[in-house]
Amino acid sequence: MSDLEQSYLDEIDCRFPFEDWDRCVVLIDRGIAFSPNAAFGALHEICRPRAHADVATDLRIRLFGYWHSRFKHPVADLIGEAAFHLIRRRTLTAEGVNSKMMIVAPYRGQYAALAILYFCCEDPDERVERTEEEIRKSWTEAA
Repeated sequence: MSDLEQSYLDEIDCRFPFEDWDRCVVLIDRGIAFSPNAAFGALHEICRPRAHADVATDLRIRLFGYWHSRFKHPVADLIGEAAFHLIRRRTLTAEGVNSKMMIVAPYRGQYAALAILYFCCEDPDERVERTEEEIRKSWTEAA
C-alpha cells in the first residue's frame, strides 16, 4: 500500500463527512482513483459510520449507489451486496461470509473488502476470523 493510499484511508477513517454530499462524492472518487483497496475503504466508511454517528440509512444507500455506479472491480458486486446488508443492519451467515472471503482471496491487498465481509455476520466460533487471518497472512507472504 502506498503512503498516499494510507494517508487517504487515515483521512476518512471514522471521519467520513456525511453532512456534506459534495465532499463525500469527492472522497469516493479519490478512493477509486487511488486503488481498489481505497475504493473499498470508502465503501467501508459508508456502510459502517463512526460510533454514535447519526447517519440516515437513506443517505448511506444513496452514497452506496454512487460508489457502485463509479467503481468497477471483479468483486465489487459481491462486496457491494455485503455492504448493503450492513447498511440495512442485516447479517449474513458465517458460511456465506467465508465463501465470499475465499472469492476475494485471489485479489491480493483488498483489506477493506475483507473488513466489510468480516462485519457482516455473527461469528461465535471465530471461523470467519480465522479465514480472514489466513487470507491476510497469504497476502503478506506473497508480497
